[in-house]
Amino acid sequence: MPLENLLEFIVQNFIFVAVVIGGLISMFGRMAGAGQQQQEKRGNAGERTRQPQTQDDQVDWRDIFKQEEIEPASPGQIQVETTHLDRTDEIADRQQQIKDQYDQLRKKRKETSYKASELRSDTETPSKKGGLDLHLNRLTNEEAMKAVVWAEVLGRPRARQPHNTFSKRRF
Repeated sequence: MPLENLLEFIVQNFIFVAVVIGGLISMFGRMAGAGQQQQEKRGNAGERTRQPQTQDDQVDWRDIFKQEEIEPASPGQIQVETTHLDRTDEIADRQQQIKDQYDQLRKKRKETSYKASELRSDTETPSKKGGLDLHLNRLTNEEAMKAVVWAEVLGRPRARQPHNTFSKRRF
């Protein structure tokens, strides 16, 4: 019985089971990859320690305690640093210009929206005096379709309207 229930669950919830199996495969794959990387690191460390022992058990202290050599500053390196500073200054200037342009555009948008709202308020006052204005001259196709659907929904039931139940066939 439990095996039949398990098979039935798998068949009914195939997508869920596939996601779980994929997650498990991914998790085990990552674990195996991490294990291989650790083995490689251990192998590389073991090879490093074995090499000095093969050379008559002599330890080269210069390899163990490597001293960093102080490189004299070359003119090319100084030039790279100055060009890097110049580029950062250019980037900062460009960012400031973009911010200023953004602020100007925001102000213009506010001004135009304010002017548009003033125009709307001016045009709405005469139409309210004249009576009901439905703005039918600005009706879009989508609004017309919605109007037809709502008329069907809110109108009289189809059963109370006379209609033929069978179509007349002409021979």
